[in-house]
Amino acid sequence: KYQLLTLLTNLFNIGTPISILTSNNTIKLKMNKILVSTAFCALIGNASLIDGLNLGPLPTKPIISPSVAKANFLNLGSDLRGAVDGGAEWLHFSIQDGQMVPKISFGPPIISACRKEFPNTIFDVKLGIIDPEKRIADFAKAGADIISVHPESTKQLGAVINMIEEHGCAAGVVLNPATSISAVEHVLKSCEVAVVMLVNPGYGGPKYIDTAVKKIHELRSMCPNLHISVDGGVNEKNAGQLIEAGANVLVAGGSVFKATDKAEVIRQLQDTRAFLKKDSYVKSFE
Repeated sequence: KYQLLTLLTNLFNIGTPISILTSNNTIKLKMNKILVSTAFCALIGNASLIDGLNLGPLPTKPIISPSVAKANFLNLGSDLRGAVDGGAEWLHFSIQDGQMVPKISFGPPIISACRKEFPNTIFDVKLGIIDPEKRIADFAKAGADIISVHPESTKQLGAVINMIEEHGCAAGVVLNPATSISAVEHVLKSCEVAVVMLVNPGYGGPKYIDTAVKKIHELRSMCPNLHISVDGGVNEKNAGQLIEAGANVLVAGGSVFKATDKAEVIRQLQDTRAFLKKDSYVKSFE
């Protein structure tokens, strides 16, 4: 079926198909943001219409997602290349509008430019903006694979999550230190990712490690297959504690991009025995 899809894709010149193995062993297909139609799915057989990018089962080692905001923008391409070649599977794009979050970062053009250079890397986009529903299409078109939003940023969180999926992306929610799990509990079943913040976005300050650990542990108990990402000052010293609680994605910005040897830092972040002891979500995918 994959060979047939590849042949048809080449004939119609609509981009290289990407096959994604999901946790229930079905195949979903995403072709450079051109979604597969129901009729086309019927033609190739056991493939399903993609509503949003399915990230598949949890891996057996932490995913490192360096935060692009911490890279050197005068040498952005080479800085990101060092991280990706060093073992980073995702890149994290923190979007800040100066209103939802006090700082202003960057927008879709940066993501679009990076997508051209890194076509096979998962782009993890966190929208710290007011009314994210107005910008979902822009970021999806630019190349986002995951779009996460703050529950405080919109009055219709469920509708925003649905919109993200309709644009072919995996949906996620962001929990600030003061955000309770109850604020997002009603949409968790529709999400692939939950981002737990160690700091208040845009403010920095002290890291709320204990608060984050409790949230991570509770989220992992509630959602065994959820990708739980931790953002805001993650480094080699606190990674083990966060992973042991149940996190499996580490957004490590400064610790990666300030390092002379990015590959070594990424290796250290991934090299933790605590992760491999998490039987609750590792054994189920062996």
